[in-house]
Amino acid sequence: MKFLKDKIYLNSKKKLFFYIFLSAIILLGGVWFIFFRHYYPPENSLVIYPFDFPPSPPLPQIFSGQVERGENLSAVLKKLPKLSPTEMEAICQQLKKMTNLRRLKPGDSFQLQLNWEGKFVKFSLTTSPVDIFEVTLDKSGKWIGEKKDVLIDKYWTQVSGEITSNLFSAMNDLQEEDQLVLDFVDIFAAEIDFHSDPQPNDRFQIIVEKYYTGKTFVKYGRILYAAYQNRSRKVEAIYFPTSGGGGYYTPQGESLNKAFLKSPLKFTRISSTYTSRRHHPILGGFRPHYGVDYAAPLGAPVWAVADGVVSFCGWNKGYGNQVVINHSRGYKTMYGHLSRFAPGLKKGKKVRQKEVIGYVGSTGLSTGPHLDFRLLKNNVFRNPLKEISPRAAPLPPQQIAPFKEFKKSLEQWLATGEKNRLITSFSSRERKIGDARSYPKS
Repeated sequence: MKFLKDKIYLNSKKKLFFYIFLSAIILLGGVWFIFFRHYYPPENSLVIYPFDFPPSPPLPQIFSGQVERGENLSAVLKKLPKLSPTEMEAICQQLKKMTNLRRLKPGDSFQLQLNWEGKFVKFSLTTSPVDIFEVTLDKSGKWIGEKKDVLIDKYWTQVSGEITSNLFSAMNDLQEEDQLVLDFVDIFAAEIDFHSDPQPNDRFQIIVEKYYTGKTFVKYGRILYAAYQNRSRKVEAIYFPTSGGGGYYTPQGESLNKAFLKSPLKFTRISSTYTSRRHHPILGGFRPHYGVDYAAPLGAPVWAVADGVVSFCGWNKGYGNQVVINHSRGYKTMYGHLSRFAPGLKKGKKVRQKEVIGYVGSTGLSTGPHLDFRLLKNNVFRNPLKEISPRAAPLPPQQIAPFKEFKKSLEQWLATGEKNRLITSFSSRERKIGDARSYPKS
């Protein structure tokens, strides 16, 4: 009997546990349903509605290219498709109002834009990174020409290096263009003869204005500081604007301009120097050569080394076409073997320093294109490479203080070691390159 009671009690206990377990399952299922039902959306709950996308509009037609050698604007427009004679004429007329079309050069770029129907939208001509000209046709049929506005950044840039073979190579190794070399040499035209003086290991340092639009280099501005160091001396030049237009001065305020330039030609090489004994290439034998022969390309410009008056301009036997100029203090210079004279040059004409008087040739007794340059003082030949020329006037006293202030700003910047410094930014519509003030932003 007791066994039967124990068995009934055990079965009742099992049933109790079973009902408790079942209740827990039902409770957990309810909780899951309440909190997690949204994670499983009912079947077929997503409804897709049909939608017709409009077709993409046709893309505009764009034709671009570059001006080829010998081409003018008419030739450029004629090779573009779907331009009528009326449209060509209108484009030419609008561009003429904005730029000199005769100055088109190979490499200038152009672009024609037509709509999807092949009708004219816009023509653009780019002659430099800051000279972009656009011609459009508005809805009323009016032709509109406009120069595109470009943001120009002006920097001070420091350029320094060492000569290994020549100045051109040294600058090119620094990714600088030949124009910077010519500008640099021009500054020291009265101090250094770059045809003969430079030697390996000579050093140079420059602060030059550079203009950019975005990351595109546009052009060099003015060289503000230049220095050249050779074995024996260091020459420095600082540009400073004055009432007379500005010029280059030593750190002490003395003018770098001199009465005589060191060379009558832009940077080139010397083929024969001043000597009292030289084997003549045509006449034979040893003869004195009281001048300097500058080898240069045929037609290279020759300039007067100083202010003066032309005393002779014509044919002079072995010298061929020759110009003789009388200068102050008893000086006289002679320029021989010219191919031709500068237009309007004649006896009695006053010429200025660096004024072109003729062009390199091979007339007279000459074996090839070169310039025979001679210098006389009181009718006695002097060595042009060694003659010391007097300086021009120094800075006036009232400009010494501003000059020193500008010099100090250059020295402070050089001491920072910076290679580039933004000076100012301006719109191409506001002013032209070169008008921007050469002082840093505060």
